[in-house]
Amino acid sequence: MKLKNVIALSLLGICGETIISSANISYVYATKDKYASINKEITDTLQQNKGWATGKLDENGSSTDSGTPNDAFNWANYITNIKYTGKTKIEISVTNDFKSLDSDTKKDTISQAENSAAAILLDHKKVNDDDLIKGLNVKILCHHVLIGTSTGHHTYSFH
Repeated sequence: MKLKNVIALSLLGICGETIISSANISYVYATKDKYASINKEITDTLQQNKGWATGKLDENGSSTDSGTPNDAFNWANYITNIKYTGKTKIEISVTNDFKSLDSDTKKDTISQAENSAAAILLDHKKVNDDDLIKGLNVKILCHHVLIGTSTGHHTYSFH
């Protein structure tokens, strides 16, 4: 039942609800994720990169059962999600297998994921060339637990 209807029925004594003075009512509005379309594009691009990594997509991005895995996109297999959170900030979620990679491979994987998102953010004018030179503010998560961050200029620290 809508809040307005509950208040009206309460005032009339028809509903068993407690009467609440209007001064104590707080309205909560569900806000639409203002970056939803950008995050969808980032997700779609990640999925395409995974398809190339596994050979499930051909060079045109079409599904194939006889494709050859492309090692240049192998980094995408360690990424579960990339999310733009505003300004120059992104969150990169990784697989459990990511944690067993050597340090250089971890850094390369996150750098590739950051660059993939950065290209989209640049297209949408959410970042500029100077932001990209400095590097994005990156949080690296595994199962919602922070396992690393960027330290500027495309360098990363893992916990």
